[in-house]
Amino acid sequence: MRFLRAVIIGFLSIFPGTIVGYLGWLATGGSEEVWAPEVVFFCNIIPFGFVIIGFIWSWRNGEEYAVNYQR
Repeated sequence: MRFLRAVIIGFLSIFPGTIVGYLGWLATGGSEEVWAPEVVFFCNIIPFGFVIIGFIWSWRNGEEYAVNYQR
């Protein structure tokens, strides 16, 4: 359950990542070249970075779903 919750929150964090990436892309001039470094960074790395960070954050904060076998 903890893993599934972390995956769902990780994938949902792509939405704020695309907003931040879009604003960064606009701030750098909005280049139309596909392989320009600012396009690759703001349109690819930032959103997928948000997914990874969202997964890690939700995994670390999902302790209530962890299975602890203590006797």
